[in-house]
Amino acid sequence: MKKQLLILSFACFLFAGNKLSFAQSQMETQKHAIKNADDSVKKNAQKVINLLEREAKLDAAQKNKIYDIFVGVDKKMQGIDAIEDTSERKAKKEKMQAYIDQKLQQVLTKEQYALYTKKMAAK
Repeated sequence: MKKQLLILSFACFLFAGNKLSFAQSQMETQKHAIKNADDSVKKNAQKVINLLEREAKLDAAQKNKIYDIFVGVDKKMQGIDAIEDTSERKAKKEKMQAYIDQKLQQVLTKEQYALYTKKMAAK
């Protein structure tokens, strides 16, 4: 009887340990996914900044404002990407791009914005 109780207790501890380990690995995966999403936002913002910085001579304030625009829009874009209806998703993305363009027009000079639109159209 004691042997059976000991074996049952051992099996319960193994099961509980396995579940705890699985939960920790899921949390690590979620943290990694969140970090990758943050990196993606930073990369997109940095890509636009680098695109303009070489030829348009951005100052530090403009760089910060452009970065803030793209970080602020990222969560909204993730929500738009989750929309299943393709026509609605396309319409929302166009509206979001118009919003981004409006914000960039407020930050950039006319020459810088013209360069941005030219470079984005070339892509």
